[in-house]
Amino acid sequence: MIKSVCVRNYALIEKTEIELEPGFTIITGETGAGKSILLGAIGLTLGQRADVSVIKDRSKKCVVEITYEVKGYDLQAWFEENDLDYDDQVVVRREVLPDGKSRAFINDSPVNNKLLKQFGDFLIDVHSQHQSLLLGKPEYQLDILDTFCGNEAVLEEYKTIYDKRQRLLKELEEVKRMAREAEQEEDYLKFQFNQLEEACLREGEQEELEEELSVLNNAEMIKSTFSEVGFVLSGEEQSVIQSLKTVRSRLNTLSEVLKDAADYGERMNSVVLELEDIADDVERKAENVEFNPSRVEFINERLNVIYELERKHKVETVGELLRLQAGFMESLNNIRSYGSRVESLQEEIGMLENSMNGLARKIHEARIASEGDLRKEMEELLVGLGIKHAVFAVSITSLQEFTPTGKDDVKFLFSANKNQEPGELVKVASGGEISRLMLSLKYILSRTKLLPVIIFDEIDTGVSGDIAHRMAVMMREMANRMQVLAITHLPQLAAAGNCHFKVYKEDGEESTVSRIRRLNEDERVLEIAGMMSGSVVNEAALENARFLLKQNY
Repeated sequence: MIKSVCVRNYALIEKTEIELEPGFTIITGETGAGKSILLGAIGLTLGQRADVSVIKDRSKKCVVEITYEVKGYDLQAWFEENDLDYDDQVVVRREVLPDGKSRAFINDSPVNNKLLKQFGDFLIDVHSQHQSLLLGKPEYQLDILDTFCGNEAVLEEYKTIYDKRQRLLKELEEVKRMAREAEQEEDYLKFQFNQLEEACLREGEQEELEEELSVLNNAEMIKSTFSEVGFVLSGEEQSVIQSLKTVRSRLNTLSEVLKDAADYGERMNSVVLELEDIADDVERKAENVEFNPSRVEFINERLNVIYELERKHKVETVGELLRLQAGFMESLNNIRSYGSRVESLQEEIGMLENSMNGLARKIHEARIASEGDLRKEMEELLVGLGIKHAVFAVSITSLQEFTPTGKDDVKFLFSANKNQEPGELVKVASGGEISRLMLSLKYILSRTKLLPVIIFDEIDTGVSGDIAHRMAVMMREMANRMQVLAITHLPQLAAAGNCHFKVYKEDGEESTVSRIRRLNEDERVLEIAGMMSGSVVNEAALENARFLLKQNY
């Protein structure tokens, strides 16, 4: 329930704060006094659109704050899910800044509009002229019927499966699309992969072949150079090695008289050994190097294959070609896997649809079983509200396809005239009749739907007398189960409340402001008398007001 409402700098409201009680609260006031302004301010905390035009003083921010008592409504899980601090008393605040931006808070934690609306849906049902229009919407009618017949738990289970099925259907379409696209390029991928596979490429092969080809193409020069080097190092006449050996022998002789000469001799020995190794190597190389025309032809052909593939695929190495080949293989494997993925998804969707069919039957049967009770209760209430020949019916038609709420098409049918076939409610009911239909539905649902607060905004427009009395009785009874607020012009409703606030305008030095205050018993008598008799309140009106207040609603 709402514990308090505080509004600052909103429209004509400079600052107002009211404390509310459980039960039935009445709000009255002259037309234009600001009753709807108060409702608009509350709407801000329910996530309604904020506009800078609502700010009274553009140099300051507008603030609307509502304190709720939420104990017993099992909201702890929602608070935990949304990382909010839970308390049995919850403060919701909405601020509209002079630059048009707005901020919202739940227990001082910043929240977005989506969370604000979710929280408001748990706590407040605002019945206004706008909401009466909802009654013509099939999804709203369906929600009312399901609430009446207690389908919430089954519907929640069904909706969970329905949402999963929708996700899988979307995935199935995407897999099929990808499969179609893949099939179109499968031949191309096969050709590219086969061409690379047939090439039998090997990492590093290109560099090895290019080096070998260079050797073969320069075989004569290499052989000649190696022969010359070998001759110089170890030839028979005045070779380098022979000369160095002579030098080494002289140093060894000198070592007998000069100690350092022995070290030079050893070093010279190392040089001779190294040069002998070099001479042997170049001799073998010279013998092994031969020009091989067939090998050159083979290497050129192999390199041409590699170069052509690299040009075709716009790469520079065999390694890149091998990675492309692996990519083509992966794409081909994926194409082959699409078929099995489609089958798997179709099988999973089929299993979900079997479960959904079972749940949809339960939902349908509950709707059929409850339709008669809802029809009977609605007709009794509507007759009591002055629609003497009211006929109310619920049309339930089975559908072939699944919807988010089962496999039914539901329409509320209504007739207000004798011997008239009921038609679709939105097409045949007048505005006043829709208001009474909505009140009756809210009255019935208040017995089953756990909702802390319901606000009726001038639901009594166009009614009076016994009908107004009956409305008052219904709202008072609803107030035994929840907190009810009613903005009204009817004295019968005003007298039924256990708490009464009056909204009025007051002229200040610079501007007119809207104020609200709680009325005491004497003030209530005067207010209700004024509602009955107008601007002149006589004793008869006062007596009638006292009589209304004493009635046992």
